[in-house]
Amino acid sequence: MGGFVQAVRLQGWSVGARLLLINGLLAVALVFVGTIAWRALSAQNRAMSELALISKAARYHQDAGTLQADLRADVNAALAGRARTSEERAELLDSLDENSKQLRRDLLTLEKLDLPADLVDTEAKVQTLADLYLVRATELGRMAVRDPAAAEPLVRQFSDSLAALDAAMLKQTLAFSTHIVQANEDAAYAEANAKKWLITAGILTNLVVGLLVEWLSRSIRRSLRAVRDVAQALAEGDLTARNTTTGPDELGELGGAINGMADNLRDVIGKLRAEADRDAFGTQLVEALEMADTEEEAYGVLGRAMTLISPELPTELLLADSSRAHLERATAHPLAGAAGCTVDSPFSCMAVRRGSAVTFPDSEGLNACTRLRGRPCGPVAAVCVPISFMGRALGVLHAATAIAKLPTARQIAQLTTLGLQAGARIGTVRAFHSTQHKASTDSLTGLHNRRSAEERARELMTARKPFSVVLADLDHFKQLNDSRGHEAGDQALRLFAETLRHHMREHDMAARWGGEEFVLILPHASAHQALEAVERIRVGLATMLLTGGSPAFTSSFGIADSTMSSRFEKLLKIADEALYRAKDAGRDRAVIGSAKAASSADTQTRRAYEHPASPNMKKMSADR
Repeated sequence: MGGFVQAVRLQGWSVGARLLLINGLLAVALVFVGTIAWRALSAQNRAMSELALISKAARYHQDAGTLQADLRADVNAALAGRARTSEERAELLDSLDENSKQLRRDLLTLEKLDLPADLVDTEAKVQTLADLYLVRATELGRMAVRDPAAAEPLVRQFSDSLAALDAAMLKQTLAFSTHIVQANEDAAYAEANAKKWLITAGILTNLVVGLLVEWLSRSIRRSLRAVRDVAQALAEGDLTARNTTTGPDELGELGGAINGMADNLRDVIGKLRAEADRDAFGTQLVEALEMADTEEEAYGVLGRAMTLISPELPTELLLADSSRAHLERATAHPLAGAAGCTVDSPFSCMAVRRGSAVTFPDSEGLNACTRLRGRPCGPVAAVCVPISFMGRALGVLHAATAIAKLPTARQIAQLTTLGLQAGARIGTVRAFHSTQHKASTDSLTGLHNRRSAEERARELMTARKPFSVVLADLDHFKQLNDSRGHEAGDQALRLFAETLRHHMREHDMAARWGGEEFVLILPHASAHQALEAVERIRVGLATMLLTGGSPAFTSSFGIADSTMSSRFEKLLKIADEALYRAKDAGRDRAVIGSAKAASSADTQTRRAYEHPASPNMKKMSADR
């Protein structure tokens, strides 16, 4: 009994053997269903073929009846003497011959078909009577065409043969009708029977196969349950659980693989736990550096990180200056101080040249960095981490201590993380500020551009803070360009920009408005205070021209303040009108504008002699 249960449970069978058994059962089921379907479809095809044959024979029988009627019509036409002319007689004789031939052909075709016995008997009778009918019809017809009166004695024989043929064909028609009805019933029965067998076979096959698959699947699940229990225990954290099923079959191999995985997982988790502190340090460092918007804030974060790595490990961050030729100390350990590295350029550092962290266990070693030797504290151990951003060297992170206090592997890993994140953040901050500077400054003069001036003015107006707007324009700039060249014009623009930078307050803004035009934004300054500032600029420009070696030039100014209008565009128009009046009064001066003068002035306030433009034809016509 136990052996039977073991056989039913398929114990000792491999998973592959059980799956092969399932495939075999499915193949048997498919053969069974296919056989039933083949037999059902064959029966249906036979019924349909018989129906098609009977229908074809009935069609030929119907055509024969039609031809027999046509032939009778030709004989009647001849007896009635309708063919009077030679053409009509010839045409009627041709019709008799053609209908006779076609009737014989149809009857011969029916004779060749493989019909049921009763239809063959009726066909034989029809064939015999049709032959007699054709002979008498042809004889009577031909005689009647020549002489209808002479053909009268043959009419009786023709009528008798016609009546006999009609009776035989009617009987055959009834036989065909009976067979067609029976064939349709047989086809319908075969179709219904085929559907019934197919549905029954499908249901039974699915039921049997489903039960067999469930039986085999349950045996597989039973064998896998022990392996599952071990895997679940491992998933819940019990790394001591192991499989005892380690046979040569697939389940044994799976159990052995899970045991090996558990061993490896235990080792990996140990390493992960050892690295968790370093990863937590790196995550906190990244989050802290993300909140640093300036280099100074980033240096503060790096100093605190140095303290977390070790409160007693002297560490310093050396960064290259703007020329990238010299290293300068950017920050150092807040408690232990700097490590005292004497390297003076980025590529003089071995770590920078290698592009990876370098550790020197003993400064007296043969391959140790020469800058570690001869220190007052004696031999030291050091860690050097390159600082880079997008492949470009920025500097080096240097830590050095006595050999007895050699940094641990964890501290070296954290220093490496510190150097990596320091380079990423400092490089990002520098790139961001560089991009902001380029987007808000004029490339020729280094002053702010027009967009920056507009944003500054709108900020002041939104905050309802008083300010003045000054429009400045270099006098006779076109003549300077034409006579001395564009390089002289560019030199004049740069000199004027330098003058503005030297003689304006720290919170004032000077921007290049376009061409030789400049705009000055002076917060907390009235128009008269702005006039005093402009006078200082004019004096400063004259002084710089005496010592600068630039071609002599002057500038005119138009002034407006926020009391004249609450709209920046209107203030610009007021200042522009005042600038025009300064030009018109002889240039090299400043004029305070007024809202009333700007409203009454022509919208084209800048004249052609200063800014050539196309003539105003409407204005010229009005002047005439």
